[in-house]
Amino acid sequence: MKKWWLGGIILLIAGIWCGYGVLIVPETTGKSSGNALETPLAKTTAAVQMEMPAVGVPVLMYHSVAAERDNDAVISRERFAEHMDFLQQRQYQPISLDQLYSYLQKGEKLPSRPVVITFDDGYRDTYEVVLPILKQHGFKSVLFLSVGEMEKRLKWQEVREMKAAGMEIASHGVAHKDLTGMSREQQRQDIMQAKEILDRQLQQDTRYFCYPNGRYNQDTLEVLQAGGFLLAVTIDPGWAKKGDPQFALQRIWMGNAVDLKRLEERLSREDYPVI
Repeated sequence: MKKWWLGGIILLIAGIWCGYGVLIVPETTGKSSGNALETPLAKTTAAVQMEMPAVGVPVLMYHSVAAERDNDAVISRERFAEHMDFLQQRQYQPISLDQLYSYLQKGEKLPSRPVVITFDDGYRDTYEVVLPILKQHGFKSVLFLSVGEMEKRLKWQEVREMKAAGMEIASHGVAHKDLTGMSREQQRQDIMQAKEILDRQLQQDTRYFCYPNGRYNQDTLEVLQAGGFLLAVTIDPGWAKKGDPQFALQRIWMGNAVDLKRLEERLSREDYPVI
């Protein structure tokens, strides 16, 4: 009789424990949405708090992502993928140039840990290598496209695909030549022709510019302002900060020499050591 009574108590306790386990499973594991594209970034973005960055925003500057060791303007696919993994693991939030402009010029708040990911020129690997990695992470980015060079590397339909996937398409001029070697009128023609082509092909109002080879002069600044541009980026090292000239924003050079330690330095301190 005592054995029967003891067995009943054990079964009762076991039943309560199992029931409690069923109740807590949804809270600890969550329910699958059935969406294979859902990523940790997508899950955390909804809870991101908006803030005013204390110092500024790091703007990362990439060029080609390929296997070319002796060119510091190139980064390998493996290292680039490491960079994007690092950003996601540390919960950095890539933002658009529209968001950057609103922060710099209007004082609007940004997601915590903001960063801008930019690519210059428009290489074939921007579509074939970069785009799939960015889509995997759900990251926004910016492509400064040199329209006079792009048809050797990209098709307009591919550029439209990149834009649809979250890559903002901005201007890098037509000829990718040093603007300071041109007259004011030649600069105006190059800058405004590039804008007209981008606007027509992509059905947009192009308002952001990147200087070919990082070179510009007073004529360039006046042409951009008259043409309705809002921001322009340089290759000068540093972060984009409130109070900086809107047509001389600094960026952070990215290449194979930037390992994860150097990447962390560039993201955490404006006075990072320049290689």
